[in-house]
Amino acid sequence: MTSFKIKSLLGSLLMALAMVFAAPAMADSLDDARAAGLVGERPDGLLGLVNPNAPTSVKSLVQSINAQRLQKYQQIAGEKGVPAEQVGAIVGEKTISERLKPGWYYMNASGQWVRK
Repeated sequence: MTSFKIKSLLGSLLMALAMVFAAPAMADSLDDARAAGLVGERPDGLLGLVNPNAPTSVKSLVQSINAQRLQKYQQIAGEKGVPAEQVGAIVGEKTISERLKPGWYYMNASGQWVRK
């Protein structure tokens, strides 16, 4: 992959991250679910249920946000000529390393939920 293509992909990914965290009402609900330890970030750029017994409203929120994220990853992938899974993995890595607050959960490489 050329340097220009990588920079272009990273720019698009930053826009995707901004979109993921931008919707205020949804972001508040997501932050509340994260703080409660119900939801965490997966390395594939999607959300996961830390607690499978989370309320239906939290499960619906996760499904809705994941659908939006997948759509954005597919859009970026089509524009940049890379697999959507690659886009999601890059966003997941950036989200976990740079955007998660202490105490929020993420899934490690072993598939275990851990607190940041």
